[in-house]
Amino acid sequence: MMNRLSHMVFAIALFVGLYTLIYVFSVWQADASLLSDLLFYYVAGGLATSIISVPILYYKSPHKGMAARTVGNVGAVSALTFVAFCIGSLLGALIYQWTTGVPIVGNLSIFIGALIMVTGAVLPDWDITFLGISRHRNIIFHSAVLPFIFVLMTVVNVATRIVSSETFSVGAGIEYYIASLFLIGYASHLYLDIFPSDASPLEIIWRATNPHDKAPTGIKPLGPIKITQKNARGWLVGNATILLVIAIALMALYFYNLPVPSP
Repeated sequence: MMNRLSHMVFAIALFVGLYTLIYVFSVWQADASLLSDLLFYYVAGGLATSIISVPILYYKSPHKGMAARTVGNVGAVSALTFVAFCIGSLLGALIYQWTTGVPIVGNLSIFIGALIMVTGAVLPDWDITFLGISRHRNIIFHSAVLPFIFVLMTVVNVATRIVSSETFSVGAGIEYYIASLFLIGYASHLYLDIFPSDASPLEIIWRATNPHDKAPTGIKPLGPIKITQKNARGWLVGNATILLVIAIALMALYFYNLPVPSP
């Protein structure tokens, strides 16, 4: 089971990749001819960060000497390279933005966006705070139940604004963006909980799709509802995927409702 820091690091890495894509979309919307210039900064930033940081991170990483990790080390290095490249590419994109002044589409902030996603990533472990360690990984906190309540509140809020509007139009709806980031963070926690404690939190791409892997523990029951350790992986992956699909839909709705810039 991943610790809280692992969940936070992975959520931040996800947000970095997402934010970079949003910036690429912003440049394309401003002037598609600028994409070739952005690509140079993107690749240069990613390569420089990977070459410098990956050897250091791998050397400092725990468990690399374990016999069980002999094969997994290859995946860990690849995952570390991927995440380091994403972070470096974002830095390169931001340098390009600073030199060109291309505005980022929508009401997006690196700090606030990352904070929202990290909040979603650590919320499932709040069951320890409210229920105690003996009830950790219970059905309510480690499922789509709590995030669904958050989505429902978002839908009600937006629907109320639409009804009270004379034109039945509310624009982009920053709530879509906030809810989407929160759901992605929450889903990342559920995905990572299928890994044992000695696995790298960055191996999700290489391990999450392996049907032979099992979650380290089962899900704590809720009354008559019980999820065995055998079915825990399916429960976590299934609920995480549902949240991810909803998050993508909300993010698409946000960008669809963005005002078209004037020529």
